[in-house]
Amino acid sequence: MPDLPRIVRATPGGRITRPDKGIPVIATIRWHHGVDQEVLAVAIAWTAQAVEIRWEMERGQGRRTDWVPARDIRREGAEPRPVNLPPHLRAGGRSEPHD
Repeated sequence: MPDLPRIVRATPGGRITRPDKGIPVIATIRWHHGVDQEVLAVAIAWTAQAVEIRWEMERGQGRRTDWVPARDIRREGAEPRPVNLPPHLRAGGRSEPHD
């Protein structure tokens, strides 16, 4: 059996909220090999620190369910998270780093 790629998971603690219907969200999946990937998902349960999502790695591969850290979830339609660029790549900065 082939190994499945592993993601960083959260362990839910405390009171779990489980709505009748899931809520569409965007989840940042943090892979163990160091790559982060944003995916469309449905939040089906949550605690203060973790959210259980249903998502697909790639269309047609089947849905999976995982608990991920709550900080890695945002509602669909929310503004994209800012990327921390080094000063030389920010707007108005130089295109090349300098000494």
